[in-house]
Amino acid sequence: MLFVEKSVFEQLIAAVEMVPEESCGFLFGQSGDSSTQICKFMPVSNVSPDCKEVRFEIASRDFLVAERLAEKDNLELTGIYHTHLIDSAYPSETDRMSAFPNFSYLIISLPNLRFSEMRFWRLNSNNQFEEEVFEILN
Repeated sequence: MLFVEKSVFEQLIAAVEMVPEESCGFLFGQSGDSSTQICKFMPVSNVSPDCKEVRFEIASRDFLVAERLAEKDNLELTGIYHTHLIDSAYPSETDRMSAFPNFSYLIISLPNLRFSEMRFWRLNSNNQFEEEVFEILN
């Protein structure tokens, strides 16, 4: 089970709404035996050489920065988020092919550049996405 702090949810939505290309970044938190609490996010530039309205790519140096930030703040790098401007919050085949195991993937759907829905996903042992249950904490 994932828990997202309400302030993180609100700040994240405010950061990605009205951005005319896929936004992306990292999620940080603390993991327990059966749950993870997400308490921070870090936006990064979409460096995709392809059409940024439907593709995103994170630079390798941004992964290093995220790992250092997690260590500095005594947090775990728990996942990656990105937006879909046209599609729903379901992962594409491109999303699946570029995903890492043991990460949560948050997809935020933004039709007309406005928040519609968000869903979390994780790769299973068959390299397929399974939806993760989440709750927003007040």
